[in-house]
Amino acid sequence: MTKEELLQELSVKINSGEIKREELVSRLNISYTEPVSSAESVSSVGTNVKTTSNFSVNKMLYALGGAIVIIGIIIFVSQIWDEVGSFGRIIVTLGLGLVIALCGSILLRSKPEDIIGSVFHIIAGLLIPGGAMVTLYELNIGQDSLWPVTLTFGFIFLFYLLLNFVHKNAVLTFFSIANGTAFVYLVVESIIDGPFYNHGELYAYLTMVVGLSYLLLAYAFREGWNNKLVGIIYFVGITSFLGAAFSRVFDSEIWQALFFLIVIGGLFLAVYMKNRSVLVMSTLFLIIHVSYITSKYFANSVGWPVALVILGFIFIGLGYASITINKKYISTNS
Repeated sequence: MTKEELLQELSVKINSGEIKREELVSRLNISYTEPVSSAESVSSVGTNVKTTSNFSVNKMLYALGGAIVIIGIIIFVSQIWDEVGSFGRIIVTLGLGLVIALCGSILLRSKPEDIIGSVFHIIAGLLIPGGAMVTLYELNIGQDSLWPVTLTFGFIFLFYLLLNFVHKNAVLTFFSIANGTAFVYLVVESIIDGPFYNHGELYAYLTMVVGLSYLLLAYAFREGWNNKLVGIIYFVGITSFLGAAFSRVFDSEIWQALFFLIVIGGLFLAVYMKNRSVLVMSTLFLIIHVSYITSKYFANSVGWPVALVILGFIFIGLGYASITINKKYISTNS
């Protein structure tokens, strides 16, 4: 008897009831899952769609409500700004921000499964730094030196670090990173005590260090409560690093050669970290750099049209390589 004949005979006996499915499964020692009816399947899908829909609507309403609150606060403050005096301006900016942050912390404690507490902290995070600057201005502090502003952002950075230690929330992590970054730049500016444009090289290297720090943070945040920030931190980190490194290309032939190694390293880093932002930005900056080098050294030569043709094929090759890397090493592992 052939395999096909045996399977056909088994099928006939199972359909006729002579052999039960459970008996066959037990005898052959294989797993068997009871089929789900169409009604149950549709009901299950409908429930999931409904849950997802409600969840998305809730998030949309929270975001819309938060935006309206911020706009309302801005309009309200602008209307009463000239009438409330210095103390009132501090209250409606910094004071209000601290009160909303307190409400956000209470909500995070009482309703940790809901995002309403995070919404309150987003509003507070936008108010507190501005309110702190208003406070310094109204108290006539920091008019002759940048150090009071620097120290204020240092305190805000510590404030959000403490809140994040207590609540372990991605929104608080975001504001910790944002205020910490501002603090780092302000410390450097306070130390050198000079115009930004006179120290472009220093800030370029500082931005490269900050960009690398962001990449390390994003890699560390892949697991845990901060994983929602990974995408944006990767993007900001690689863009800052490559943008700052590319700014050195205009002043140095060494950097013109070194930047090729940097962007190629970025492609390998994209594979290692399995991140599309790093891949896309590395490819984009490689294209920009190739365009710059070609226009700088071949624009006035006879071979410029040939160089353009070659450049076009290089772009096509880079695009193909980028797509291939994404499919082979990133998408399949995401």
